[in-house]
Amino acid sequence: MSRLTKNLILAVVTVLSGVVTTNQPSYSYTTGTRFSCERKGDEYFTFLRTEDSKKYQVMKFASTDFPPPYNKIRNRCEEISSRFQRSYDNGTLRKIIVGRLNNQPVVCAVKDVSDTCDRSNLLFTLTNKAKGKDIANRLFNIAEKDSRKVLTANGSDNIMIDFDRYLESLPRE
Repeated sequence: MSRLTKNLILAVVTVLSGVVTTNQPSYSYTTGTRFSCERKGDEYFTFLRTEDSKKYQVMKFASTDFPPPYNKIRNRCEEISSRFQRSYDNGTLRKIIVGRLNNQPVVCAVKDVSDTCDRSNLLFTLTNKAKGKDIANRLFNIAEKDSRKVLTANGSDNIMIDFDRYLESLPRE
């Protein structure tokens, strides 16, 4: 098992409001790791394939509440999967946060919890009625039994997912 795969499998998702200190895993990003949009049955998912050909389901797509062309789930999945790849390649896919960009709720990939959302780290836009905690549960398929470890909220809808740790917790396909 490669070092990247071992590190990707040990994760915990953390959702927080306020300041949190976490240890950053020290794995190197590899050129053989790829994010892609794939159909499984009638649903679309972003998958990660490691350089040693292991496959992990990262997130599921369901909503069509977006303007064209992103009202089609396949188009949205393909675009967002390419943004995951860009963020991974740039080394910014460490933390996933919910923020605001152009007065809309968005999900972004950042290196540090103190970073903010901007066009360069945007992963996807949420609907205006979306709640960050609910989105984290649904898109990243966070099981209710794991919510104690994963979601820590004190009434705020701000979330932060330690993506390195999240990937480490995913079961292999």
